[in-house]
Amino acid sequence: MTAVAGGRWVAEVYGCNLEVLENPKLVELALKDAVIKLGAPSGSIQATVYKFYPQGLSAAVLSPVAAVMMHTWPEDDGSATLDLYFYKADVDPEAVLRGLARAFGAREESAFRLWRGGAHPIKRRPPRAQP
Repeated sequence: MTAVAGGRWVAEVYGCNLEVLENPKLVELALKDAVIKLGAPSGSIQATVYKFYPQGLSAAVLSPVAAVMMHTWPEDDGSATLDLYFYKADVDPEAVLRGLARAFGAREESAFRLWRGGAHPIKRRPPRAQP
């Protein structure tokens, strides 16, 4: 199978600064910066942030070549999950995740990657027969 550029990283961060984690504008700025570092032109980015009350938020920042999604759990040791999708081969998603962890003041982080194609081929199911 031919390798496909890009991939997906999934991360969790813990012990974040709640003043940042609970601030929709600061979260949006951090995620926009991450999408740009994943190769998106700044003019192509769209963001949606939904603030839950009394706490927590979900955010998505999208572009044609990269996307970052986030959901927070302030009540669980200031934690958050992050999903990074990118479609360019010449980016450093690990550095982007480290930058996000710093932006949120995370005390701890964990991440893993899911690469498309190459050593980990995509398993496709055959189409279902139509009744």
